[in-house]
Amino acid sequence: MRILIGAVVFALLTGCASSAIPVNQAEPVPSDELYAFQSKPAGESGKLTVVRDSGAVGSGCDIVVYVDGRKAAKIGTGQRASFYLPPGTPNLGAGLAGSGLCGGAAIRTISASVQVGKENLYRISGDMAGFYIGPYVDYQ
Repeated sequence: MRILIGAVVFALLTGCASSAIPVNQAEPVPSDELYAFQSKPAGESGKLTVVRDSGAVGSGCDIVVYVDGRKAAKIGTGQRASFYLPPGTPNLGAGLAGSGLCGGAAIRTISASVQVGKENLYRISGDMAGFYIGPYVDYQ
């Protein structure tokens, strides 16, 4: 009986986190949910791509991505959005969209990096404690 209970607890705990997905497997955010930074700026620029994990955790709530405090996209689970920016270190933020169960959480912000002619990747992940934004690391 203890083994069965242990197996059920293990299964529940492993199902309580989002799952990283390869960038090329993430679906593009629909164009009507992309709000800013979709055209290359004049002069030098780079590309910043945000990928949201797949999985059941937080799947009922969309996340809004902010670049330097400006609403840039609404991203669902298993989706990706790209933004064209001049080189530098913009603030990249993520916050829950909507209200009710999907409202009230603080926007989480990190310092991102945009390099000329390069694409820098970032990941939104989640677990039962909340959601997180950070660099995308491809563990193979």
